[in-house]
Amino acid sequence: MRAGRAGLKELAPPSDLFEDFQREKAALTRPGRDAAQLHLETFQRVGYRERYLRSIRTSAPSMATLRRIVLEAASGDVYLMCMCPYQTAGEACHTYLLLELARELAPTLDILPEPPPRGR
Repeated sequence: MRAGRAGLKELAPPSDLFEDFQREKAALTRPGRDAAQLHLETFQRVGYRERYLRSIRTSAPSMATLRRIVLEAASGDVYLMCMCPYQTAGEACHTYLLLELARELAPTLDILPEPPPRGR
C-alpha cells in the first residue's frame, strides 16, 4: 500500500497527503520528542484520517481493490502491512483506516487484533 515500486498503489495515501505529512512531521521534530507521539500529532494536524478516507471512498479503482481484498479475506488470511511504527499510537496509519473501510464493506469479516511483536 505504497506509491513506490511495490504494494497496492490504489490504496496508498495520495501523494499530496503523504508530502504534507512528511513536511509537517519534519517541522514538529525536536530532539527528545517521543516518535510515536510525534507521528500521532502529525497525523492529526494534517487531517490524515479524513483526507485518506475521502481519497479512497471517492476513487473507483481504490474501492475495487479494497473490495477484492475483502473478498479474498472471506476465504483465507490476508495481511495488511505498513512502514509506520508497530502498533501506532491512536491508530494513526492508513492500514487501520483500510481495516475500518473493510468493516464497512463486510461487517461480519473477522479482523484479528495485531499480534505482539516478535523478539529479534
